[in-house]
Amino acid sequence: MSEKLLADFIEKYKSFTIIPETSLDSLLCAGVLFKKLVEHGFNVKLSIDSKILIDYPEDPALTIGLPTVNKDKQLAILPGEDENSSITGLIVMKLDKLVGVDKWDKLVAIIAGLYRGFYDFKSGGFKGVENTFLKDLINEKTLTEVAGLRLWGSRRLNLATALSRTLMPFIPGITGNIDKSLKIVSEVFKTTDPLSIKQKELKMNEAKDSILLFLKTLTETTKDPQLAFKLLGDFYINLPEQSVLGEIEANELMGSLVVLESICRECPTYIPISIIEKTILLQSIAVYDEVIDDLSRQLSSQVDKARKGEPIEGGKLIKRPDIVVDVLHYINALPRDRVVKVTGDQGTFTVLRELIRVGVKPEEAYSQCEDDQLCPVK
Repeated sequence: MSEKLLADFIEKYKSFTIIPETSLDSLLCAGVLFKKLVEHGFNVKLSIDSKILIDYPEDPALTIGLPTVNKDKQLAILPGEDENSSITGLIVMKLDKLVGVDKWDKLVAIIAGLYRGFYDFKSGGFKGVENTFLKDLINEKTLTEVAGLRLWGSRRLNLATALSRTLMPFIPGITGNIDKSLKIVSEVFKTTDPLSIKQKELKMNEAKDSILLFLKTLTETTKDPQLAFKLLGDFYINLPEQSVLGEIEANELMGSLVVLESICRECPTYIPISIIEKTILLQSIAVYDEVIDDLSRQLSSQVDKARKGEPIEGGKLIKRPDIVVDVLHYINALPRDRVVKVTGDQGTFTVLRELIRVGVKPEEAYSQCEDDQLCPVK
């Protein structure tokens, strides 16, 4: 979609609803668009209620990641325009040409690119438009590129805990298994106190052989020859205006948002608002810290069921299927013809984006799902 097509739609209607699907990429994109349009005086609303598209087909709507049902009054921003870039990255690039963007918008694009798995350690950058933003943010000292391990929390925690917490990429037999993680760290680093091994204290030039052995062990354990490249290369975020957050790992921030989104039915609505109200980031990291160990254990015990399209038990922590969808999508393990399903107190649900993925017609999917994009299934 060209900048002109987007600008023409905005100028034509001036008042419309933005409706994203509930992937982190689409939610972040919606937040950036909403912020920019409000700043420029447009009367826009933000909703994840897809029923709006069929109940009010004559009302203008801008969808993100979702097909439209009335091409005259609705405009869709869909993945696929650039297979190597996130939707957020593409929209930030278009907005930069139209009205200009700030460092926070660029940083959000980086988070979306990491979520989509577009960072390529072998080439030393992102595959798509995010690479331009990466260079800008490094030059501005907002991002620091490090030759570290892309494990959730490796900047501030011991290596074994960070390893067991990492959900993207999911590491079979190790994610959610702190005992196995401790055993691997103990054997690789030849220590009887594996909790003492912290990435921030490792000197990469001195510990290079141990780190390579660590990656080799993980690769052999999971039989995934690409795993090492998925785990190498990290970025630390420095936001002086958000000093309470300190220096944050970009991958852990991404992970905290993925976790936050799935622990309550209405949680996806918090993600776009975080673009405007950045204190939500502090809340997301606090919530993530509280639940991630239990959540990773729960997912590790049921992920094989999800790969087969069987429903998993949501329990107290997983109130939406989104995190299960994200974990499986990242390792290319979504069931081909079945949706991911979670069972809880209120029944068995999938999520709208899963119905669209398996080929359900948009009108049927929108009718089937509730206003939070959760969809009852058998």
